[in-house]
Amino acid sequence: MTTPLLIHFVILGISTMQSFQDMFIESGGKPIEYQGNTLVMMDDFPVEDGAELRLAFVSCNGEWRQGVSLKVVGKGKIDVNGQQLTQAVCWQDTAPRTVKFKIVGDVTEIEVKNVWDTGDGVMHSWLNGAAMIVDADAAQRTYRCNDGYADDDFDDIIFRIERLE
Repeated sequence: MTTPLLIHFVILGISTMQSFQDMFIESGGKPIEYQGNTLVMMDDFPVEDGAELRLAFVSCNGEWRQGVSLKVVGKGKIDVNGQQLTQAVCWQDTAPRTVKFKIVGDVTEIEVKNVWDTGDGVMHSWLNGAAMIVDADAAQRTYRCNDGYADDDFDDIIFRIERLE
């Protein structure tokens, strides 16, 4: 009886892999290891007052609307397009391919995470299959992300944040 049900899930394209959400719950939200990669729920990108950065969308292969959330840690703001915000969300389908922004005030880092909208108008994050692989060097970080669908291709959205200084 179990085998036909499993085959039914595979035919419908429903993933049967363990969700990254369960793994992150087990780790207390700390990074986890999966198939030789370190996965994170979000990344703390170190910044300081006056830092100029650029968000660049590299590719998008998700079934849902994909975006990037940038949230300040500290008492400052993110200045983007003349608006000073504590959190900026850039959606891949409506934002320019590259977005320049500046850190203003007492900010030590920005929390970076991928977000998505399944069509219900709600910004989702950290659910089910969500996880990021972060490739970092001194000047930039590239994020390969999974949205909430439980698979492990890490190509739902790929973006980069780079220092302009």
